[in-house]
Amino acid sequence: MQAKKLICAAISFFLLMCGTALAQEKISLNLKSVTLREALAAVEKNSNYSFFYDAQNIDTNAKVTVNVKNADIEQTVKTILDGTGITYTIKGRQIALVSLVKASPKVGKHTVTGKVVDATGLGIVGVAVISGKANQGCLTDIDGNFSMTVDGDVRELTFSCLGYAEKKIATPQDATPVRVVLEEDMLAIEETVVVGYGSQSKRLVSSSITSVKMDQVDRGAEMDPIKALQGRAPGVSINSASGIPGSSPNVIIRGVNSIAGSSSPLYVVDGIPAETYPNINASDIESMEVLKDASATAIYGSRANSGVIVITTKSGKSGKPIISVNGTYGLSNIAKDIEMANTAEYIKVMQEAFDNYNLQKKELKTFAIPENLADFDWVGSISRKISQRYTASASVQAGNDWTQAFLSFGAEGQQGYLNKTNFGKYTLRSKVNQKLTDWLKVNLNLSGAFSRYDMIEEQDGSLKVLRAAREEQPWYTPYCTRTTDSKGFQTRVNADSGDYRTMSTDGLVRHNPVMAINEEDYWTNRFQLQGTFSMDLTPFKGFKFTPSISAYSIYDHTTKKLTELNTERGYKDGWHALSEQKNTSLRYVFDAVASYENKWKGLTYNLMAGFSYENYSASNFGAASDNYANNAFPSSSFNLITSGTQIYSGSIGYNAYALESWFARAAFNWKDRYVLNASFRTDGSSRFPQESRFGFFPAASLAWIISNEKFFPKTDVLDELRFRVSAGQTGSMDGISNWAAMDLVSAGSSYNGVSGLAFSTPAQGLKWEVSTKYNVGVNAELFKGRMHVDFDYFHATTDDLLYQKPVIVTSGYTTLTSNIGSISNDGFELTIGGTPLKIGDFHLYMDANISYNKNKLTKLLDGKDIIPIKQANLYGGTKHALITGQPVSSWYMLNFEGIYQSDEDVPAKLYAKGVRAGDCIYTDVNGDGDIDYNDDRMRVGKATPDFFGGANLNFGWKGLELSVFCQYSIGGKVFAAWKGCGQEGTEHLGLSSGTVTDDAGKSVTSYFNVSKYAANHYWREGSGINDMPRPVLSGVHTGWDVDYNILTSTRYLEDASYFKFKTITLSYHLPGKVLKAIRSNSAKVFFSVDNALTLTKYDGYDPEVSMSSGPASAGYGVDFGYQPSLRSYLFGIQIQF
Repeated sequence: MQAKKLICAAISFFLLMCGTALAQEKISLNLKSVTLREALAAVEKNSNYSFFYDAQNIDTNAKVTVNVKNADIEQTVKTILDGTGITYTIKGRQIALVSLVKASPKVGKHTVTGKVVDATGLGIVGVAVISGKANQGCLTDIDGNFSMTVDGDVRELTFSCLGYAEKKIATPQDATPVRVVLEEDMLAIEETVVVGYGSQSKRLVSSSITSVKMDQVDRGAEMDPIKALQGRAPGVSINSASGIPGSSPNVIIRGVNSIAGSSSPLYVVDGIPAETYPNINASDIESMEVLKDASATAIYGSRANSGVIVITTKSGKSGKPIISVNGTYGLSNIAKDIEMANTAEYIKVMQEAFDNYNLQKKELKTFAIPENLADFDWVGSISRKISQRYTASASVQAGNDWTQAFLSFGAEGQQGYLNKTNFGKYTLRSKVNQKLTDWLKVNLNLSGAFSRYDMIEEQDGSLKVLRAAREEQPWYTPYCTRTTDSKGFQTRVNADSGDYRTMSTDGLVRHNPVMAINEEDYWTNRFQLQGTFSMDLTPFKGFKFTPSISAYSIYDHTTKKLTELNTERGYKDGWHALSEQKNTSLRYVFDAVASYENKWKGLTYNLMAGFSYENYSASNFGAASDNYANNAFPSSSFNLITSGTQIYSGSIGYNAYALESWFARAAFNWKDRYVLNASFRTDGSSRFPQESRFGFFPAASLAWIISNEKFFPKTDVLDELRFRVSAGQTGSMDGISNWAAMDLVSAGSSYNGVSGLAFSTPAQGLKWEVSTKYNVGVNAELFKGRMHVDFDYFHATTDDLLYQKPVIVTSGYTTLTSNIGSISNDGFELTIGGTPLKIGDFHLYMDANISYNKNKLTKLLDGKDIIPIKQANLYGGTKHALITGQPVSSWYMLNFEGIYQSDEDVPAKLYAKGVRAGDCIYTDVNGDGDIDYNDDRMRVGKATPDFFGGANLNFGWKGLELSVFCQYSIGGKVFAAWKGCGQEGTEHLGLSSGTVTDDAGKSVTSYFNVSKYAANHYWREGSGINDMPRPVLSGVHTGWDVDYNILTSTRYLEDASYFKFKTITLSYHLPGKVLKAIRSNSAKVFFSVDNALTLTKYDGYDPEVSMSSGPASAGYGVDFGYQPSLRSYLFGIQIQF
């Protein structure tokens, strides 16, 4: 309640200040014997008000004298109109003038009523309805309705409103209400596009840029604004790493452009660049621009190799204060589950594994089955059947000619699928723009965010609770009752509560996931602050100079706390009762940008030049206590690390780099037919040695608007046709250390028993990664703007790739960062959209896009065409490789062909190593009759898709609206590591085991559980099953590091293609009568289903998942079965006052 009161108080105070600012909009005029027209023009120039009147009945040449000082609008208008016989009506920012001179008496007067709406069917307030007769005019109300009495000889009515094209209609001669649709005046409202270091008229843009207006996006349950680009921005591939609350997606623009560095784009929020993923309230965003080709991105130089996403937040606006309140509440559940075998199924398949082993090995192993059997749902015990989520935001926009302000507050919360996983975020933003003089304006933009991540052990190398829950034996419960007889012999019995079972000592073959979740608190608090102060100096027309200074800081505080009941970790060496990690980063940026825009005859041009300096620093410090063994840490009720007997260091370090840049851009438009843009940027980075510290990144683009040529035929079909071409270079300094230009030393080394310092990394003579990009595009508008088609073809080559090159061990190192190779990307993007159907109150809007990208590694290390990508603790070993001539995300493993159906089919060498009917068939690449994991691996596809895109359908009828948004991906493959490979997974069929003490106190071998599908769909003699091998225990196959049947192979590689009905929303715009009652300008209620339906062949939770974010990393496209994204059902409301 206190928080709510504080928020309400803050908003009330801001409204009071905005209201005061508006009330202080004063006008001073001293005009002697001027025409009425000149007086009205002077008021419009010195205020935000506009006048509407019928020139036939208002004598605008009448002379008036005005002398007002610091007067409000009403006083000013009264003074001007005094003695003229003209009255006025003020509605919002529009003033209608009507003559009081008595009109000539006419007969046949009648009342005309109707409604004025925009192209979407929504009423327009403040439209001036003019009849051409004195005292016969009006303004539309808040719903767009009007009513006026006209003479019988009035033949025509005129409808006029700022921002809309004027429209005339014949005067109705009966009482039937009329409906007038006003079209936007595109000449009056020229569209601008946000580009690097400013914005440009859309007429001056010749680059490949996709703009997404957030107010037009149906985000459904998605809290992350960047995910709103998925399926809506062609060329932008986005997939969710997991359904962990607060997790960030993987974003790739136009393919993979680096192997050592990140393929994620640069994010620029209100002019502040950052490689880190932005944490921002989606309701604060005005627009997002995706800069894709070199002409658009080169202005950001060394960090634009993977594209740029420019985010612009909302600002204050002149006029009446606008208060917006939005809120959603929803319930979520799992969309697709992985069912595990029950106790009976588990016993059946394990018994068959024993039988097959005994038959082949001629032994008599027995399967140890406890006497007291449960049938426990381990996954259900740690997960939520229903999860909750919510969003809430409130904002105020206000201002006048001198001051504009925007204030917002946002809150959101999300529960994950697994117990105790939650995410919460609170944001606050304030933007103030103050005009001090006619040539000087100052701007202050402040924002802050607090996020709380409640986590569990699901990505740890040795413990993934959901994976452990799937693989735990179903015949045990998480708790047991222990009984000790007189001889000290201990037995256990399943229980609904009591002592936790522990791995190994109490029968469990995996960590007890219930204990792991219940007896550990694990969270991160993140604080983010961002601020920018800038000035706009405009000493003469067309010129603008903007110096600015920005700062962006992130502070993370992570705490992990075990209780005394966590017996699996709380008492073991290497684990700590309490640990904390504090990471801080600070980025400050100084920019100075000058621009000049003007016209000369038929040429419109814009020139820009600037300087930027950026400094980034980060430090991290971690510490941990002792554990509970021997009372080294007294109790979980203590929250200080110093409460223990010893303190251990965590991660401690410091990092920093600096970037100095000069840049310029010139844009020219000749008679709206030919558009030329040219830019350059030079960056100097502290990461590189002095001789190669600076990189130069030029770019240029040209557009030909052929439809504006005199020879182009004018038709009702094709309105505008534009051709574009661009070329340029961008760079990358990602993928190397901030200290790569320096020799680094480390302590702790010794030589002949003497400790000291030693070189850990030598200085390296590195060069920038440079990407050369080409783009050809076509844009067309058809059927008077009702349809549009956009097409782009692109080619990009990145040279001097940075990579950890293997070197001979005698050098003292195993790898050194080097420039080694090249990558190419070719592809196209196509978007088609518009309003093909519009009949009365009904409209249908649709758009769809498709993107294709072909990525190829064209050059690698000299003399080496294949480099397997390795990673420590990656279950199943190597799955990817860098292969010359192939995509960067290429899978590299054994090819699974099926199952041997008889012993006679097995090659002799494999038969001698224990392979029999029911075992896997792998492609023998070298043809030697044997299977070797190194010699017989082959490229078997890639993780990145061939095609991806989205489609949107919007049906509207009066106030009702139905929106359906879909997205798709075709051609990629996902590795289902949750199924197996490397002795773990749900399809091991007897090959994953551990030694445990059973309930009778005996030491036995127990086995991981398997999926319900595997338990009922494995090979049996005569079954003909060709995709799941026989159950068998380890030991029958010899000669491999892991068992033959669970070697890393395409048996676990699945088609990641999908088609998703992502968001389905039904909304209703409240009618005018209701809006009047609640004093609202607009209001909408809606119901939405998010993640509604996924059509895919993939067996896992979601085909989008990926363990790692970089396509060149070992875990990219690997699914370990982390908690999934959920299907959500939401109710929401949006109100504007």
